[in-house]
Formats: sequence, structure tokens, C-alpha cells
Amino acid sequence: MKLSGITRHVDHLIVQWPDGSSSRFHYVWLRDNCRCNRCKHAIGERTVDVLSIPCDIAPTSVVVTDGLDLAWPDGHVTTYEAAWLRANSYEVDQRPAPHRPILWRKELAADLPEISYDDVMHSDAGLLAWLHLLRDYGLCFVRGVPTDPRTVVDVAGRISFLRNTNFGILFDVESKPDPDSLAYTSNRLNCHSDLPNREMPPGLQFLHCLVFEATGGDSILVDAFACADELRRVDPAAFELLTTTPIRYRYSGPDSELSARSPIIRVDADGELFEIRYSNALLAPLDAAPEKMIDTYRAIHSFAGLLQSSDFEIKTRLRAGDLMSFHNNRVLHGRDVFDPNSGHRHLQGCYVDLDDFLSRIRVLERLSGLSSA
Repeated sequence: MKLSGITRHVDHLIVQWPDGSSSRFHYVWLRDNCRCNRCKHAIGERTVDVLSIPCDIAPTSVVVTDGLDLAWPDGHVTTYEAAWLRANSYEVDQRPAPHRPILWRKELAADLPEISYDDVMHSDAGLLAWLHLLRDYGLCFVRGVPTDPRTVVDVAGRISFLRNTNFGILFDVESKPDPDSLAYTSNRLNCHSDLPNREMPPGLQFLHCLVFEATGGDSILVDAFACADELRRVDPAAFELLTTTPIRYRYSGPDSELSARSPIIRVDADGELFEIRYSNALLAPLDAAPEKMIDTYRAIHSFAGLLQSSDFEIKTRLRAGDLMSFHNNRVLHGRDVFDPNSGHRHLQGCYVDLDDFLSRIRVLERLSGLSSA
């Protein structure tokens, strides 16, 4: 890629591209992003201090080559390739399109995202395929997993190191005599995200079925992003309330007192959904402002009604050797009641943080040539 030309202005220049488009680059930005070995260490981290660059800086000369060569008042020279400038243009319509998840409803049950254990464990291509399904759908089943205890740790470890919590790095989901969580009973669990009572809930969850002989206990899954998107459409006032009103969650266990306060629905600076934090079982007494209390309850009812709607729920019965992986803060999970006297039901689970999951995708894409990052 080459530049077609440039136009200089007081505090920026405009680059013309061969396709007829153009990009503004402010001089302070161009100096701040110099990539020479004086401004950026070989490990990739910046060594130039942004405070050392005046906001009104301007180059003493600009030379168009295959890219740009800029000389600065202190004699420093910055060189840019045209392809790098285009890839890092901050014009709104030239920024890379953000990844958009594939929202789903009950119809996904007919074609669940899945991959084989062998593909995940024995090739980076298979691993990347699994991670792409998890990124896109927030959900993927790994089939044919050996039922040896702790195998879930090996599978999740293909992504990154595991997240430790008050339940440990590895936890056993089965009916127990003295449970410290409803998950360790035979009760029905409405769809929920795990650990909303933490300031930073884990991003990915893995549940590996070792034994399933009990009657009942089918897994329930719902795309809470799809539900939130529907709530924004049918009840924008409720959506707005749930994105701006912090809700407190609390967990009290033998050795833990964990509490966090956050909106149920969180959106980023562009209004895109990025986190759902909801567990009816862990709701603390609602502490919304008195004048907003009834409206907040109504908004929660509206959203919870969508989460439990048959239009959005998927039900599936795990088999020994199935591993269910999902985005904990997008795809909420639950289960039907089961009879522990009818047979054993034993899952093992663990967590990986979302940052490490996304990092693994980027590294694998870079190694496979799918990304220039």
C-alpha cells in the first residue's frame, strides 16, 4: 500500500489513499506513536513519555516515501509505513469493526456448537476452532472427553492457567450432605452467572460430565445477551435502569464473605453488551434509591422473565464424556431438579479469565497468519 498524497494543516495532516478515502493524523499522535528503538523497547513496550510531547508539536518537515518520514524540532525522525498508518487510522469509519457475537435463541438446540476432544487437545487449529465457537456463540460442547477426574483441568489448560476462587481451582458439582452452594444440592437452579458476588467474576466456565445416572438434572442454557437485546427493544426504560442501577450480590460461606455491587447489564462506551451479572440465589437485599425501588423490581422482572422464557432457553442432557464450555458473563446456565437417589450425577468444573481467553485467540491467529497483530 502507498499514499496518494498528503495535505498539511496547523495541528494535523491528511493522508489521501489510493481508494479515494483519506485519514487525519494529528502531529502529537504521530510523534507519540513513533516506533523507533528510542521510543519503543524491543519487547514492544513504549519508552517515550507522553508528557514529553507538547500537544501543539508540529514537524519541521514531512517527506512522502512509501509511507511518511517526519522530522521534529528536536531533530528526532519518525518513519511510518503506509500499511501501518492505514491499519491504525482513527477515523470512525476506518476503525476495525468490533467483533459481534452471534445471538441465539432456543433454535440453536437443533445445531449446538461442538467440537471433539481430540481436535481441541491435539492441534492448534482445532484449539482455535473451539475458541472461535466460544467467542462467537458464547457456548461450545467438547465431545468424547475421557471421564478421568481432573481432565477438565487439562482441557481448560489448553487456553491458559486457571482461575482460583473460594471453591478452589477445581470444583466437584454433585449433591453433598453439607453443601456450601445450591449447586451442590439436587435443587433446580434457574439460569445464572457464577460468582456475581466478586468484583471480577470469571469469564469462562467449564463443566465436565463424569457420571450421569440420575433422573432429571438436564442442563439449561440461555443467551443473556440475546435477552438483553430483546429487553432493549421491547422495554428500553427497563434496559436503561438495569445498565445504570448497581445491584448487590453476596455469598456467605464457612470461610468466605464475598460481596460486589454492579449493574445486571453492562455495556461498553459504544453501547455494546459486554457483561451480564445475574444470580437470583445470590441477590442481596435490593438497595436501589427509594424512588427507584418499584421500577427496579419491575425491570428485574422483565429481564428475568426473558431469561426464563421458552423462546430463549435450551435444555440438554449431558452424557458422561461431555464438556460444556461457556462465557460465564453472557451464557447463563442452570439445571432441572434431579433425584440423587436415582443415581449419581457428578460434574467437575473450573474457570479461565476472559482476558487470557482472548489473548490465546490473538496469539493463535497471529501464529496461523489470520491476524497481523
